[in-house]
Amino acid sequence: MKRFLSIITLLVVEVATATAQEVVSENTLTPRARIAPYNTAALAQTHGGVAVKSQYLRTVKEWTRAEDADAVIFSSQFTVPFSWLSRQAVVHVDGASGAYEVLVNGKKVGYTSNAFSPAEFDATKVTKQDMNTIQIRVLKNHWSRKLECFVADTEPRVGEVYVMSQPTLYIRDVVHNTRADVALQQVNVDLGFVVKTESLNAKKARIHYEIIVSDTVLVTYGHQDVVLDMKREDTVKVVTKIPYENLWSVDNPLRYRLNLKTQIEGRYVEYQTHMLGFRDLAYEDGALYVNGIKTEPNFKDMDARTVTDKDIVAARAAKYNGVRFLNAAVPYELYRMCDSLGMYVSVAVPINTRNSGASRRVGGNESNNREWRESFVQRAENSFYTTRNYACVVEYTLANESSNGINLYESYLRLKELVTKHPVIYSDGGGEWNSDK
Repeated sequence: MKRFLSIITLLVVEVATATAQEVVSENTLTPRARIAPYNTAALAQTHGGVAVKSQYLRTVKEWTRAEDADAVIFSSQFTVPFSWLSRQAVVHVDGASGAYEVLVNGKKVGYTSNAFSPAEFDATKVTKQDMNTIQIRVLKNHWSRKLECFVADTEPRVGEVYVMSQPTLYIRDVVHNTRADVALQQVNVDLGFVVKTESLNAKKARIHYEIIVSDTVLVTYGHQDVVLDMKREDTVKVVTKIPYENLWSVDNPLRYRLNLKTQIEGRYVEYQTHMLGFRDLAYEDGALYVNGIKTEPNFKDMDARTVTDKDIVAARAAKYNGVRFLNAAVPYELYRMCDSLGMYVSVAVPINTRNSGASRRVGGNESNNREWRESFVQRAENSFYTTRNYACVVEYTLANESSNGINLYESYLRLKELVTKHPVIYSDGGGEWNSDK
């Protein structure tokens, strides 16, 4: 009887462990490009995506630190003005040192096991006018650490955090694609503004757009009306042309300024500015082509926690034209820096399972254990959705030092569905098919 009860106990423990591993995230919003809303066009155009305190955005700083048995707790405060009423409130966390929960006014609004890609959480129902409290609970001894052997130390930290307000019908994301014809020296740029409503009733808005280069030259402008019924999403599409010589490259890291404003019932309710480099990318027959020209990226591994613009410039002087960050959440400022300085980036999906060894048998490396599938695939997806608008990003690294197996096969297939132009690389895969080179 005792043996039977012991077997039952072991089964319960195993099921509980598997269930814990399957809880990859809770109440995280669909990952997207960097969004920073402003209440005036001047603020949007001055800061262009940088999180600065404004009527629609509150940066969260001055953290205090405490801990309990389960987590290291970072606490702070932010204020909500009257103008946020009847709008959305979203918490943006650029990254942390490990899996974390987000609490606003003592109520949990979300959790993610992947602290190495930006994540957002809807806090609309728990925020209040005036002062609000926020806590980031970085969880101790979390199971996701088995995927994060790249972490060099255990010092808990939280990256950039801000709380922003968007209208109930809002621009949720911006996407773009560039199609260059080298022979004809023609370039078509396809832009998409993903518009969504959280309203239970039909909503109408007018999306105004303009594209400016060199801060003064107007490329195109216009507006489109969109009507969405309950909880719907749609994409406003715009096509324009630019000269071939104005494409982004490492030798000419030219970026365009996309200015957006949303008008509802005659009133402007949000302004955004996105700094975009337009460049064409293709990977064919084992070679990378940037703007139709065969290119050889030469990546230098760097520490995302300490790298500066001087390090990037020094790497260029040492004949590197690209960087790869392998050991931490990569903040927005680094991608922005590489875009502006003309430096390629290989985005590393935050997976390293070297401590589990190379065995594919049961109890071996997590890469060949189906219980970890969702964690692997979601990390790959998030890496793509949060970086796809950076011109500097020309490659995705599937994982590092993680043996190989079903989870990396499926991660590769999912990335190839999303990444139609970039190579997806896994140099530690033993030469198997889930690496483009």
